Amino acid sequence: MNPILESASNTYGSIFILVAAYGAIKRIRDLFLFGICFFGAGLIIEEGIGYAQDNNIVHLFIIVMFLGQVILTLPINTSFDEKNKAAMALSNRIGCAILVINLFQGYLILSKSLDLPHQFGYMHLVIALIMLYSVLRSGKEKISI
Repeated sequence: MNPILESASNTYGSIFILVAAYGAIKRIRDLFLFGICFFGAGLIIEEGIGYAQDNNIVHLFIIVMFLGQVILTLPINTSFDEKNKAAMALSNRIGCAILVINLFQGYLILSKSLDLPHQFGYMHLVIALIMLYSVLRSGKEKISI
């Protein structure tokens, strides 16, 4: 990987991971969704560059996965509370889906199925931990992020 692109990706990913973590800890839904959404948007761009370089179909699969994540986490102003049981169940399922997507991507990177540095796999695992934290906390307190 190009060293300039790698350091830019590290910085970009780290910033949005920190934003998502801060939003999850402080229970600021818009910051949380903003961090997750833009982390995924950066991955779509990087995978598009990867596909342009080697025409590997795996890049397109990853783009589709993270395109779904970006669409699900767009920080739009939809508010609901614990009284809306359908929205609560749906938000927990979406959180679990994002958790699985990032665990799978982290596994692919760390198992060397993709030719990427390991720090990107660890970034995905941190996003998965943030999602796990928010899903468990929302289930315990009956308040959805």
